[in-house]
Amino acid sequence: MKASSTTATRGSDLVGPRALREWITGERKDYRRVFLVESGAAADGVAAVAGEDDVVFLPSGSELAEGRATVVRYDGALSDIGDELFLGERGVELQDYVAAAFIQIVGPTAVALFDASSWRAFFDDAELARRTGVFPSALLDPHVLLADRSALASPEGLRTPSALRVTAGGRVSVGLRGGVLGSVDDLQTLLAVPVPLAAALEGLAPAGTVVDDLRDRGWIGRYLTAIDLMRMLRLVNGDARISGFGWSLVDDGRADAEPLSADPLLLETEDGVVLADTTSLRRQLLSPVTARVVAITQTSSAPDVAAERVARELDVSTSAAAVLCREAIAALDVHFGRRADASSPITGVGR
Repeated sequence: MKASSTTATRGSDLVGPRALREWITGERKDYRRVFLVESGAAADGVAAVAGEDDVVFLPSGSELAEGRATVVRYDGALSDIGDELFLGERGVELQDYVAAAFIQIVGPTAVALFDASSWRAFFDDAELARRTGVFPSALLDPHVLLADRSALASPEGLRTPSALRVTAGGRVSVGLRGGVLGSVDDLQTLLAVPVPLAAALEGLAPAGTVVDDLRDRGWIGRYLTAIDLMRMLRLVNGDARISGFGWSLVDDGRADAEPLSADPLLLETEDGVVLADTTSLRRQLLSPVTARVVAITQTSSAPDVAAERVARELDVSTSAAAVLCREAIAALDVHFGRRADASSPITGVGR
C-alpha cells in the first residue's frame, strides 16, 4: 500500500529540505532519525519501526506500508560523485571535497570525503586555516553542506544511529557514505545500539587512522564552528580575524587548552572585538579588558590557570582575576577549554 495521504501531507516543503540537511550532515536537530530508502529497496521494515519524530525519504512511485513517520518523496540518487537528488523541483548535487574547490557551485551541493586523497585535502585546508586564518572557499559557500559534519567534529561520540541509508540489497548503513550496520531485517535492533559517530567515515583511510587523525587535531570541531560563523555573517577571507585561526588576541605562551568546539568565538572587526555565538546567533561588542578575559578563559583548562594568566595580563591580583573569569563565564556563556594533548600543543597558534 502506498503511504497514506495524511502521512504524505506531513512531508511539507519545509520538512524535506530540513530533514535532508540532517541526513547529509548527521546533525540531529528537528528529527530523531532520518532514513533514505534507495530505489528498489524494500521499505516495509522501515515503516514498521519509524516513529512520529522520524522522516523517511522514499523514491517517487515506490510503495510503503502505512506508518507513523513523515514520508518525503524524492527523485534521483545521492550516492556517487555527480548524483543529484530532487525534492520536487529543488535538487542537491553530490561532489567530492577535492573537486569542490575547482567547480562552480550554482546550487545546493553536498560535499563529501570520498577517499584518502580528499581526507588528506580536508586536513591540509584545516591546518592552513589554523595557521593563517584563510578558510577553504568551497566550505564558505552558503550552498555547500559538508557531509557527515557531526562525525568530523566529534568522532568518538557515541549515539544511536540517526542518519540511515537502506539499500536495494537490504543493507542498512550510517551517514551519507558510512559503514554498514547490518540488515534491514534487524533494523529495530540496529537502531537501539549506540555507535561511534566516526562510523559515518568508515572506509576513508586504513582502519583506526580516521579517529586517530581527528583525535590528533582536537580543534577540528572549532574549525568547523569558525566556518559556520563566517557563513552566518557572510564573511569572506580577509573581512575579519577569528581568534585561534591565524590570530590570537592574547599570546602569552601560557595557554594549555583548546576552546570548546561550540563556544562563542572572538572576532576582530573594524568596530572592535566581537563575541559571536553560532548557536544563539548572538553577537556582542566587548571592551578590551573583557575580550582578553574571555580569550584567556577559553584557552585555560582550569580556573586557577585562567586566574593566574588574567592576573599577569591585566596586572591585577589573582583573586580579582578569578572574579573577572567567573563574571565572563556567567554573563557571556563561555567556558574553560579542553586540555590540549602534549602531542598537539597549542602554544604559538595564531602568532
